Amino acid sequence: MHQFNIALDLYSALLCLVLGVYVLVSGDRRDRANLCFAGICACNAVMALGDMTSWMFAAPLDGVEHAVMLVGTFSFYVAPAPLFMFFTSYITAYLGKRTTLPHDYLRLSVALFALYTAGCVVSLFNGMFFRVDPATGYERGQLFWLAQVVPVILHLRNAAIVVRHRGCLERKELLGFASYIALPIVAEVVQVAFYGIALMNTAVALAILLVFLSIQSERKALLAQRERELAEARSDIMLSQIQPHFLYNTLAAIRELCASDPAEAARTVTDFSSFLRENMASLTSKQPIPFERELRHTTTYLNLEQRRFGDRLRVEFDIASRDFELPPLAVQALVENAVRHGVSPREEGGCVRVSSRDDGDEHVVEVRDDGMGFDSAAAPDDERIHVGIQNVRVRLAEGCGGTLDVRSAPGEGTVAVIRIPRTPREPEHTDRRHP
Repeated sequence: MHQFNIALDLYSALLCLVLGVYVLVSGDRRDRANLCFAGICACNAVMALGDMTSWMFAAPLDGVEHAVMLVGTFSFYVAPAPLFMFFTSYITAYLGKRTTLPHDYLRLSVALFALYTAGCVVSLFNGMFFRVDPATGYERGQLFWLAQVVPVILHLRNAAIVVRHRGCLERKELLGFASYIALPIVAEVVQVAFYGIALMNTAVALAILLVFLSIQSERKALLAQRERELAEARSDIMLSQIQPHFLYNTLAAIRELCASDPAEAARTVTDFSSFLRENMASLTSKQPIPFERELRHTTTYLNLEQRRFGDRLRVEFDIASRDFELPPLAVQALVENAVRHGVSPREEGGCVRVSSRDDGDEHVVEVRDDGMGFDSAAAPDDERIHVGIQNVRVRLAEGCGGTLDVRSAPGEGTVAVIRIPRTPREPEHTDRRHP
């Protein structure tokens, strides 16, 4: 039986290590879910290798055997707490992209983890959870049952999270999480009742494999698909900013200025080339850019349009927050919608106002116009408005966790509000200079 248990533990450890390394090598190592899955694999590998030492040596133990078994047994007892914490974090990272989760899911886990770890350390001296005696080998302590209670509580808490948010999961994903919850519990019951059968590590390794097959691999494919969609969105948004009518109108304005005001024509050519260069750069940009850069690009676009519309287009800025990042062309796309679909159709023109502020936990950017407006509850007449807004909304969510809310009414203008969560390392800073 000992050799059989050693083989099971070794197989479980190798399987978990292979899966963990594969996820780290082939996936995005900045992604929290990938890191947590690798942490789950590492913890179970430690458990399996630690458990293996209790079957490797027969009492009485010499000095080396006693030290190896003591370290292995301690590792076996300590590892379940961080394992289940990693699983809690994995669940929240996975579900967090689909729904809003409470911020306190990890608090109880952290408290129980600290208490449980302290108990394992104390057991090295008083044997309340376990003892490794040179004469008798490994033995369960009088409070062995308590050492099982904390992991079970953490495990059941994870089960409660999955059950509570089961509506956000597809059937295949729900089955994957259910296997991770059910198999270790069954193995734990058998292992506590019948000492000598090492089922826990194998059950967890099998559950990890099922999670990998049903959830993690599917998630990788989904992320790849989203990356392709984002690339297409970047292309669409770039092309939407360089419509033929804008090119023709700008070039026509430059031609007229060449005869009437050569110096202004030169400045317009400079602005136009800067506009085109920034748009082309945005096509290949995968990372958020400083708001200052986006603001300069938006200002360049508005300068070009003001040369065409003259007094019909009025522009206002109220910039109170600058130190944050957002996807390229996020603000400029909304400003262009305001000019083209809000101000331009009105004979008397209108005003476009760009403002930013710091609302404590988030940065807020508003693009407001007093133009034509539309019924925001119905689909817009021009489908390009919907596509442009949706592209900005998707890129904000994927690029920086931001949101976009558009409110409008016929004859009352439109306001588009971007909200970007503040990162913990951002300084508190307010600057009211205008661009």
